[in-house]
Amino acid sequence: MSNNEPLINFSGISEMLYGDENFISEFSTAAVSSFTEFRENYRKYLLIRDEENFRKAGHKIKPVAMMLGVDQVVDEYEHAKTLIWEEKPEEDLKASAQKMQELCTRIIAELEEKT
Repeated sequence: MSNNEPLINFSGISEMLYGDENFISEFSTAAVSSFTEFRENYRKYLLIRDEENFRKAGHKIKPVAMMLGVDQVVDEYEHAKTLIWEEKPEEDLKASAQKMQELCTRIIAELEEKT
C-alpha cells in the first residue's frame, strides 16, 4: 500500500451511516478522539510492557478500527501483544510503537478531512 492511498474505507462508513453527512462528521470527530488516545496509550503501555492496560487500549480501539476498515491497526496490535508475551527486545517494541504512531497519525489526518 502506498502512502497516497487512503487507509480508511469511507464508502463503508457512508453506507453504515446511511450517507448522512452530519453522522459521518460526528463519527469522524469521535474516531479522531479515540485514535488520539489510542496512539498515546499504545506507545506508553507497550514500552513499559503493561499488558493489562495495553489490552484495554486495544479492546477500546478495535471496533472503531474495524468499522473504518483499517485492519493494519488490529494486525499490528495483535503482533505487539505477542512481542510482550514472548518478551521480545525493546527495539522490537519501539518499532511496533513507531509503526502504530505513523498509522494513527495518517488515520487521524484522513478523519480530520471529513470533520
